[in-house]
Amino acid sequence: MMSIGKLVGFAVLALCVSGAKLHAQSSCFTVRVRLNGQPIPGPQTLTLKTKEWEKTASAEDGCIKVPVGVLETKSVDVLFTVPKNRVYLSAIPTGFLTGPWDVDLADKHFGGDGVLPKHARPKDVCVVVFHVGEPEATRTLTRCRTAF
Repeated sequence: MMSIGKLVGFAVLALCVSGAKLHAQSSCFTVRVRLNGQPIPGPQTLTLKTKEWEKTASAEDGCIKVPVGVLETKSVDVLFTVPKNRVYLSAIPTGFLTGPWDVDLADKHFGGDGVLPKHARPKDVCVVVFHVGEPEATRTLTRCRTAF
């Protein structure tokens, strides 16, 4: 038979583990977008997609809430719209859904020293900086943007 102290200890441990899992599933992240170097409104909703499922995430107080179960997958495709643009970011590791993003879009050229892949047109490219971990991760994705 187990003592009351051990039972209470196991109950506290179970609550802590449950709380940690709940906390991990209730994360959110921000997406700041610039077009031609100027800030534009970020997405209010976005779609997270794998081969098996598709989930919608919405912004609350500027932070996009990650739906339950999404962080358990390895990577997701992220789709969203901003003024006059559709953005499709493929194979984004779910660890990046826990911190802020900066998404740069350009019509003719990217400022700074950003180097585009050979034969890439600026209007089809997204440069994304994920502010998660040290050092920050930057990805230059081609064919990720469609103007409408």
